[in-house]
Amino acid sequence: MLPNEGAVRCEWCTTPAVAGATSCAACGGPVRLLEPWVLECGWCGRSNRRDETPSCLGCAGPLPTIPGGHPGPRPPEAPRELPPGYPLRVLFTKNVFAIVGAAFTIPFCWTLVFPLAGIPLWVHGHRRARRWLDALERGFATGGEIVSIRQDRTQSINRRHPWRIEFEYETPGGRLKGHVEAWDPAHAQRVPGEHVWVVYAPGDPAVHALWPPVH
Repeated sequence: MLPNEGAVRCEWCTTPAVAGATSCAACGGPVRLLEPWVLECGWCGRSNRRDETPSCLGCAGPLPTIPGGHPGPRPPEAPRELPPGYPLRVLFTKNVFAIVGAAFTIPFCWTLVFPLAGIPLWVHGHRRARRWLDALERGFATGGEIVSIRQDRTQSINRRHPWRIEFEYETPGGRLKGHVEAWDPAHAQRVPGEHVWVVYAPGDPAVHALWPPVH
């Protein structure tokens, strides 16, 4: 958070509010004093002033909500259009399993040993990414609640560790547990009991994602 003067705005659309108002005249969202918050976009990774815009200035995707605040508007009805380039990043450029599998398979396609190790990784990475995209694009929206947040020190990139956000969410078959990992340190300010939106795959409620996703 930056040491800057806040402004009374809508938590959902960040429209400046009329003094004394409790709901936004533009979208009906709750109004409160929004202090400056820099959050990374869960779709493209760009940093944005969340108190000034609800959508990423880079890819136009909806941004995560301010930690400790309202979960925001319900996700759009399926099928949802994801920001340009995001599916490609999930399937290929940010897909560790697919990258490692391709690295073992393509350069050594004339051998037997390397493709036997690489192809299963490639297929696993692709299927995992497709399930994630399926939840975001066509999944059912439901309410969730954060139950714990902790830093995962088993993973590290440039001496940085991700935050493991664990939550529970409602499905027709009962309450399920889920988790996501966030590298943006701003998410360390989220608290147990905070409400979130979750989307889960139509054919498998255990395949889930936060909406909007976190980075």
